[in-house]
Amino acid sequence: MLKKYLLLSVSILVLTSCYPLGTFQGPDVLPEGDETMGVGISYMTNIIALSDSSDGNESTFLADASLLFRRGFTNDTEIGIKFVGRPWVDGAILTDVKWLAIKGPYQVAVDFGVSYWANIDIQSYIGYHPAIIAGKGDLFGVVQVNYVRSRMGVLKTQDIYAGKHFKMKNSTYTFTPLVGLHRNSEDPGNIFYSLGFGFTGPLDDWAKP
Repeated sequence: MLKKYLLLSVSILVLTSCYPLGTFQGPDVLPEGDETMGVGISYMTNIIALSDSSDGNESTFLADASLLFRRGFTNDTEIGIKFVGRPWVDGAILTDVKWLAIKGPYQVAVDFGVSYWANIDIQSYIGYHPAIIAGKGDLFGVVQVNYVRSRMGVLKTQDIYAGKHFKMKNSTYTFTPLVGLHRNSEDPGNIFYSLGFGFTGPLDDWAKP
């Protein structure tokens, strides 16, 4: 029971923390040399109550905050780095590369992320996070797979997101809400749902007083 509880706790943390990895920007990529900074917050809970608790009716809820930076490169490529919680104590560092594979009215991007998780149950985790991001205009959707491993074992989870950009009036900033569904391959019947909010803007504008 304890091992399953620990794996479930890590699973929820992985799912929530990967939430804005490469998705707050949609499939579009930044022009070469452009940089953005963003903050995000995500909430997640399970639809089906956990059955391994002492009373058999324990629900799970988790929230996290993140800080991310992104930069545009040549050949329709963009890279990003994200810090979740306190990475040096009990959080994570995630980095990803996003490539715009299909342009036009309907855009499709391929994203690949790598993560490092510190001090989860006194163990370190390494994660891999491939994703497909597709959209038109300000609407977009994401399909993502998370493969995280440590000495305790391998954790495999899947995500589906949908989001929309809202350009703020008289500002260079963008507000992006996201909703998602998630599941752990070890417990496919226990579906989680989530809600996230991202706020991004040009890096130089964040530094202005």
